[in-house]
Amino acid sequence: MVKRRHVRAAVIVLLAGALFALPPVVSATSIDRMSLTNLEGGPGDTIEVAVSLEGTLPEERSGWWETFYKEAEGDDARMDITSWVTIEPGEYTITEGEIRAFTVRIRIPEDARPGLYGAATGEAGLTGHSAERRTYIIFKDTAPGGTVYSGLLIPVSVKVLGKENPLVAFGKAVATLVRENLLVTALIIVIAVILAVLLPGRGRRDAPSS
Repeated sequence: MVKRRHVRAAVIVLLAGALFALPPVVSATSIDRMSLTNLEGGPGDTIEVAVSLEGTLPEERSGWWETFYKEAEGDDARMDITSWVTIEPGEYTITEGEIRAFTVRIRIPEDARPGLYGAATGEAGLTGHSAERRTYIIFKDTAPGGTVYSGLLIPVSVKVLGKENPLVAFGKAVATLVRENLLVTALIIVIAVILAVLLPGRGRRDAPSS
């Protein structure tokens, strides 16, 4: 009886080892961005991020993009921003060595309040913090036989900034204009100084004598 138990245990161990030794089923495509976290924008803004996929196997794959929300207990509405995200183009074909470029667009609603959206904390994009991720994008490939392979889940989160004071925004715009047109600004200052020096002197010369 003891021998049978040992044999069964050995079989179970061998089967488990064989299962864990099998290579994981993954997409035949690689991506250049593993995380799109802590992106910043204000209410009404559209954030654009470039990503690219590269084919890694000779057979051609047809693929598409999806968004995904991983719900967790205690989540509020800020965790699911899948409706904010679009990827263009949404579909693709790819083979070994080919690179396909895509644009991830995140449109922040006009009524979004300042804060972090799509993740529980700002560390969600770091290794070891997967439990803090909520909103993802993911690409999937279809092999010639019809089997669907999924790529990695890529976390997405956005820091919505508060609306800037109009006076501060105007000041920044003026400063930017001056900085970008430094030569013109310098010439204007020089001309203003010359006029300030010459005009009073001319006024005194032209004044009638008593």
